[in-house]
Amino acid sequence: MSASPTPVRRADELRVVLLVSRARAAARSGDLDGALRLLDEADDPALAGHRDVLDLLARVHAQRGEPARAAEYWRRVQEQQPRDPAASAGLARLDRLGRRGPRAALARHRAGTALAAAVCAVAAITAGTVVLTDDADGPPERSAPSLTDRAERLAQRLDAEHRARQEQERARASARRADAVAALARELRAPGVDAAVRGDAVEVTFTDGLFAEADRLTPVGADRLAVLGGRLAGRQADVEILGHTAAVPGAPDSGGSVLALWRALVAARELSAASGRPLTAFTTASADQQDAPYPGLARNRTVTVLVTPD
Repeated sequence: MSASPTPVRRADELRVVLLVSRARAAARSGDLDGALRLLDEADDPALAGHRDVLDLLARVHAQRGEPARAAEYWRRVQEQQPRDPAASAGLARLDRLGRRGPRAALARHRAGTALAAAVCAVAAITAGTVVLTDDADGPPERSAPSLTDRAERLAQRLDAEHRARQEQERARASARRADAVAALARELRAPGVDAAVRGDAVEVTFTDGLFAEADRLTPVGADRLAVLGGRLAGRQADVEILGHTAAVPGAPDSGGSVLALWRALVAARELSAASGRPLTAFTTASADQQDAPYPGLARNRTVTVLVTPD
Protein backbone atom coordinates (compact mmCIF):
# COMPACT_ATOMS: atom_id res chain seq x y z
CA MET A 1 0.00 0.00 0.00
CA SER A 2 1.45 3.38 -0.95
CA ALA A 3 1.99 6.06 1.68
CA SER A 4 -0.29 9.07 1.69
CA PRO A 5 1.39 12.45 1.16
CA THR A 6 1.41 14.89 4.03
CA PRO A 7 -1.61 17.18 3.46
CA VAL A 8 -0.64 20.61 2.20
CA ARG A 9 -2.98 23.47 2.99
CA ARG A 10 -3.70 25.85 0.18
CA ALA A 11 -1.95 28.54 2.23
CA ASP A 12 1.23 26.40 2.23
CA GLU A 13 1.34 26.02 -1.55
CA LEU A 14 3.03 29.41 -1.90
CA ARG A 15 5.60 28.46 0.75
CA VAL A 16 6.40 25.28 -1.18
CA VAL A 17 6.82 27.21 -4.41
CA LEU A 18 9.06 29.80 -2.74
CA LEU A 19 11.26 27.09 -1.23
CA VAL A 20 11.57 25.16 -4.49
CA SER A 21 12.11 28.33 -6.52
CA ARG A 22 14.97 29.52 -4.30
CA ALA A 23 16.61 26.10 -4.11
CA ARG A 24 16.26 25.70 -7.86
CA ALA A 25 17.90 29.09 -8.44
CA ALA A 26 20.82 28.04 -6.22
CA ALA A 27 21.20 24.75 -8.12
CA ARG A 28 21.09 26.47 -11.50
CA SER A 29 23.83 28.86 -10.37
CA GLY A 30 26.02 25.88 -9.49
CA ASP A 31 25.53 26.10 -5.70
CA LEU A 32 24.30 22.55 -5.17
CA ASP A 33 25.29 22.59 -1.49
CA GLY A 34 23.26 25.76 -0.98
CA ALA A 35 20.26 24.18 -2.71
CA LEU A 36 20.45 21.17 -0.38
CA ARG A 37 20.73 23.41 2.68
CA LEU A 38 17.58 25.27 1.70
CA LEU A 39 15.66 22.06 1.09
CA ASP A 40 16.95 20.29 4.23
CA GLU A 41 15.96 23.25 6.42
CA ALA A 42 12.28 22.73 5.59
CA ASP A 43 11.25 21.56 9.07
CA ASP A 44 7.50 21.64 8.34
CA PRO A 45 6.45 18.08 7.34
CA ALA A 46 3.98 19.54 4.85
CA LEU A 47 6.91 21.15 3.05
CA ALA A 48 9.66 18.57 3.65
CA GLY A 49 7.44 15.75 2.37
CA HIS A 50 5.99 17.65 -0.56
CA ARG A 51 6.34 15.94 -3.92
CA ASP A 52 8.10 18.93 -5.51
CA VAL A 53 10.64 19.17 -2.68
CA LEU A 54 11.41 15.44 -2.84
CA ASP A 55 11.75 15.54 -6.63
CA LEU A 56 14.16 18.47 -6.49
CA LEU A 57 16.20 16.73 -3.78
CA ALA A 58 16.49 13.72 -6.07
CA ARG A 59 17.62 15.85 -8.99
CA VAL A 60 20.22 17.74 -6.97
CA HIS A 61 21.68 14.51 -5.56
CA ALA A 62 21.79 13.07 -9.08
CA GLN A 63 23.64 16.15 -10.27
CA ARG A 64 26.12 15.71 -7.38
CA GLY A 65 26.82 12.16 -8.53
CA GLU A 66 24.93 10.55 -5.63
CA PRO A 67 22.59 8.10 -7.38
CA ALA A 68 21.64 6.20 -4.22
CA ARG A 69 20.38 9.36 -2.53
CA ALA A 70 18.62 10.42 -5.73
CA ALA A 71 16.88 7.05 -5.96
CA GLU A 72 15.84 7.29 -2.30
CA TYR A 73 14.00 10.56 -2.88
CA TRP A 74 12.38 9.45 -6.14
CA ARG A 75 11.09 6.33 -4.35
CA ARG A 76 9.59 8.57 -1.69
CA VAL A 77 7.83 10.44 -4.50
CA GLN A 78 6.49 7.10 -5.75
CA GLU A 79 5.22 6.25 -2.28
CA GLN A 80 2.94 9.24 -2.66
CA GLN A 81 2.26 8.92 -6.39
CA PRO A 82 3.15 5.44 -7.69
CA ARG A 83 2.66 6.52 -11.31
CA ASP A 84 4.63 9.78 -11.03
CA PRO A 85 6.27 10.03 -14.48
CA ALA A 86 9.26 12.13 -13.38
CA ALA A 87 10.18 9.74 -10.57
CA SER A 88 9.71 6.71 -12.85
CA ALA A 89 11.87 8.29 -15.56
CA GLY A 90 14.58 9.26 -13.07
CA LEU A 91 14.73 5.81 -11.50
CA ALA A 92 14.81 4.15 -14.92
CA ARG A 93 17.74 6.30 -15.96
CA LEU A 94 19.59 5.60 -12.72
CA ASP A 95 19.04 1.88 -13.33
CA ARG A 96 20.53 2.15 -16.83
CA LEU A 97 23.49 4.09 -15.46
CA GLY A 98 24.22 1.24 -13.06
CA ARG A 99 24.25 -1.55 -15.63
CA ARG A 100 27.40 -3.14 -17.08
CA GLY A 101 28.52 -4.12 -20.58
CA PRO A 102 29.02 -2.35 -23.97
CA ARG A 103 25.34 -1.69 -24.56
CA ALA A 104 24.96 -0.49 -21.04
CA ALA A 105 27.87 1.92 -21.58
CA LEU A 106 26.03 3.48 -24.53
CA ALA A 107 22.83 3.57 -22.47
CA ARG A 108 24.69 5.20 -19.59
CA HIS A 109 26.01 7.91 -21.91
CA ARG A 110 22.57 8.65 -23.34
CA ALA A 111 20.77 8.31 -20.01
CA GLY A 112 23.37 10.42 -18.20
CA THR A 113 22.99 13.22 -20.74
CA ALA A 114 19.22 13.12 -20.45
CA LEU A 115 19.35 12.99 -16.66
CA ALA A 116 21.67 16.00 -16.43
CA ALA A 117 19.38 17.94 -18.75
CA ALA A 118 16.41 16.96 -16.62
CA VAL A 119 18.15 18.07 -13.45
CA CYS A 120 19.06 21.47 -14.89
CA ALA A 121 15.73 22.13 -16.62
CA VAL A 122 13.88 24.97 -14.98
CA ALA A 123 10.33 23.84 -15.52
CA ALA A 124 10.97 20.19 -14.67
CA ILE A 125 11.42 21.06 -11.01
CA THR A 126 7.89 22.42 -10.61
CA ALA A 127 5.07 19.90 -10.54
CA GLY A 128 2.54 20.00 -13.34
CA THR A 129 4.67 21.95 -15.81
CA VAL A 130 6.86 19.28 -17.43
CA VAL A 131 6.40 15.52 -17.40
CA LEU A 132 9.59 13.51 -17.96
CA THR A 133 9.12 10.34 -19.96
CA ASP A 134 11.30 7.24 -19.81
CA ASP A 135 12.44 7.86 -23.39
CA ALA A 136 15.98 9.22 -23.03
CA ASP A 137 15.86 10.72 -26.52
CA GLY A 138 12.34 12.09 -26.55
CA PRO A 139 11.40 15.63 -25.56
CA PRO A 140 9.40 16.23 -22.38
CA GLU A 141 5.68 16.58 -22.76
CA ARG A 142 4.37 19.93 -21.57
CA SER A 143 1.01 20.27 -19.89
CA ALA A 144 -1.10 23.32 -19.26
CA PRO A 145 0.04 25.77 -16.55
CA SER A 146 -0.99 24.50 -13.12
CA LEU A 147 -1.96 26.24 -9.90
CA THR A 148 1.65 25.78 -8.80
CA ASP A 149 2.87 27.60 -11.91
CA ARG A 150 0.62 30.53 -11.13
CA ALA A 151 1.74 30.46 -7.51
CA GLU A 152 5.38 30.51 -8.59
CA ARG A 153 4.81 33.54 -10.79
CA LEU A 154 3.11 35.22 -7.83
CA ALA A 155 6.06 34.25 -5.61
CA GLN A 156 8.52 35.75 -8.09
CA ARG A 157 6.50 38.96 -8.22
CA LEU A 158 6.34 39.11 -4.42
CA ASP A 159 10.11 38.56 -4.23
CA ALA A 160 10.68 41.39 -6.70
CA GLU A 161 8.39 43.69 -4.74
CA HIS A 162 10.14 42.75 -1.51
CA ARG A 163 13.55 43.53 -3.00
CA ALA A 164 12.22 46.85 -4.29
CA ARG A 165 10.90 47.73 -0.82
CA GLN A 166 14.24 46.82 0.73
CA GLU A 167 16.06 49.04 -1.77
CA GLN A 168 13.67 51.90 -1.05
CA GLU A 169 14.19 51.46 2.69
CA ARG A 170 17.97 51.46 2.23
CA ALA A 171 17.69 54.64 0.18
CA ARG A 172 15.50 56.27 2.85
CA ALA A 173 17.89 55.17 5.62
CA SER A 174 20.83 56.59 3.66
CA ALA A 175 18.98 59.87 3.16
CA ARG A 176 18.08 60.03 6.87
CA ARG A 177 21.71 59.44 7.83
CA ALA A 178 22.92 62.09 5.37
CA ASP A 179 20.44 64.56 6.88
CA ALA A 180 21.57 63.66 10.39
CA VAL A 181 25.25 64.13 9.54
CA ALA A 182 24.53 67.47 7.85
CA ALA A 183 22.56 68.60 10.92
CA LEU A 184 25.42 67.53 13.21
CA ALA A 185 27.89 69.57 11.15
CA ARG A 186 25.69 72.66 11.55
CA GLU A 187 25.38 72.10 15.30
CA LEU A 188 29.13 71.69 15.85
CA ARG A 189 30.12 74.89 14.05
CA ALA A 190 31.11 77.88 16.16
CA PRO A 191 33.37 80.94 15.81
CA GLY A 192 36.80 79.57 15.02
CA VAL A 193 35.41 76.01 14.75
CA ASP A 194 34.56 74.71 11.29
CA ALA A 195 32.71 71.46 10.59
CA ALA A 196 32.33 69.79 7.20
CA VAL A 197 30.58 66.60 6.12
CA ARG A 198 32.99 63.84 5.12
CA GLY A 199 30.92 60.83 4.06
CA ASP A 200 29.13 59.48 7.14
CA ALA A 201 31.14 61.67 9.52
CA VAL A 202 31.82 65.31 10.36
CA GLU A 203 35.37 66.63 10.22
CA VAL A 204 36.03 69.47 12.67
CA THR A 205 38.95 71.83 12.11
CA PHE A 206 40.02 75.05 13.82
CA THR A 207 40.75 78.30 12.01
CA ASP A 208 43.75 79.12 14.21
CA GLY A 209 46.47 77.00 15.80
CA LEU A 210 45.43 75.58 19.18
CA PHE A 211 48.94 75.25 20.62
CA ALA A 212 51.51 77.99 21.32
CA GLU A 213 54.41 75.56 21.11
CA ALA A 214 54.94 71.88 21.73
CA ASP A 215 51.76 70.60 23.42
CA ARG A 216 50.87 73.75 25.38
CA LEU A 217 47.44 75.09 24.52
CA THR A 218 46.85 78.78 23.89
CA PRO A 219 43.96 80.36 25.85
CA VAL A 220 41.98 80.63 22.59
CA GLY A 221 42.75 76.99 21.79
CA ALA A 222 41.52 75.86 25.21
CA ASP A 223 38.31 77.91 24.77
CA ARG A 224 37.58 76.42 21.36
CA LEU A 225 38.07 72.87 22.55
CA ALA A 226 35.77 73.65 25.49
CA VAL A 227 33.09 74.91 23.09
CA LEU A 228 33.38 71.81 20.92
CA GLY A 229 33.34 69.55 23.99
CA GLY A 230 30.16 71.21 25.21
CA ARG A 231 28.48 70.53 21.87
CA LEU A 232 29.54 66.89 21.99
CA ALA A 233 27.93 66.38 25.41
CA GLY A 234 25.16 63.79 25.38
CA ARG A 235 25.72 62.73 21.77
CA GLN A 236 26.08 59.12 20.74
CA ALA A 237 29.07 59.29 18.41
CA ASP A 238 32.57 57.98 17.86
CA VAL A 239 35.18 60.73 18.23
CA GLU A 240 38.65 60.39 16.71
CA ILE A 241 41.30 63.05 17.30
CA LEU A 242 44.32 63.45 15.04
CA GLY A 243 47.21 65.58 16.20
CA HIS A 244 49.12 67.60 13.60
CA THR A 245 52.56 69.02 13.10
CA ALA A 246 53.94 70.68 10.03
CA ALA A 247 56.98 69.36 8.22
CA VAL A 248 60.01 71.41 9.27
CA PRO A 249 63.60 71.32 7.99
CA GLY A 250 65.69 68.65 9.65
CA ALA A 251 62.69 66.69 10.95
CA PRO A 252 60.96 63.66 9.38
CA ASP A 253 58.46 64.75 6.76
CA SER A 254 56.18 61.72 7.10
CA GLY A 255 55.24 58.90 9.46
CA GLY A 256 53.66 61.01 12.21
CA SER A 257 55.33 62.24 15.36
CA VAL A 258 55.23 61.94 19.13
CA LEU A 259 54.44 65.65 19.39
CA ALA A 260 51.37 65.25 17.16
CA LEU A 261 50.20 62.33 19.32
CA TRP A 262 50.66 64.39 22.50
CA ARG A 263 48.57 67.19 20.99
CA ALA A 264 45.79 64.68 20.28
CA LEU A 265 45.95 63.44 23.88
CA VAL A 266 45.80 67.00 25.28
CA ALA A 267 42.79 67.74 23.07
CA ALA A 268 41.10 64.53 24.26
CA ARG A 269 41.61 65.60 27.87
CA GLU A 270 39.97 68.99 27.19
CA LEU A 271 37.07 67.50 25.23
CA SER A 272 36.49 64.90 27.95
CA ALA A 273 36.32 67.53 30.65
CA ALA A 274 33.93 69.74 28.66
CA SER A 275 31.64 66.98 27.39
CA GLY A 276 31.51 64.73 30.44
CA ARG A 277 32.56 61.77 28.32
CA PRO A 278 35.32 59.51 29.65
CA LEU A 279 38.74 59.61 28.05
CA THR A 280 38.14 56.08 26.77
CA ALA A 281 35.38 57.50 24.54
CA PHE A 282 38.02 59.24 22.41
CA THR A 283 40.43 57.68 19.92
CA THR A 284 43.73 59.51 19.49
CA ALA A 285 46.44 59.22 16.85
CA SER A 286 49.14 61.17 15.07
CA ALA A 287 48.37 62.40 11.59
CA ASP A 288 51.02 62.20 8.92
CA GLN A 289 52.98 65.40 8.38
CA GLN A 290 51.89 65.34 4.74
CA ASP A 291 48.25 65.62 5.90
CA ALA A 292 48.73 68.91 7.73
CA PRO A 293 45.50 70.85 7.06
CA TYR A 294 47.06 74.29 6.50
CA PRO A 295 50.07 75.85 4.85
CA GLY A 296 52.57 77.32 7.25
CA LEU A 297 53.66 76.32 10.73
CA ALA A 298 51.51 78.19 13.25
CA ARG A 299 48.06 77.04 12.10
CA ASN A 300 49.19 73.42 11.97
CA ARG A 301 49.82 73.41 15.73
CA THR A 302 46.37 71.90 15.96
CA VAL A 303 44.20 68.82 15.88
CA THR A 304 41.46 67.53 13.60
CA VAL A 305 38.39 65.91 15.16
CA LEU A 306 36.33 63.33 13.25
CA VAL A 307 32.86 62.78 14.71
CA THR A 308 30.87 59.77 13.43
CA PRO A 309 27.30 59.52 14.79
CA ASP A 310 26.13 56.06 15.86
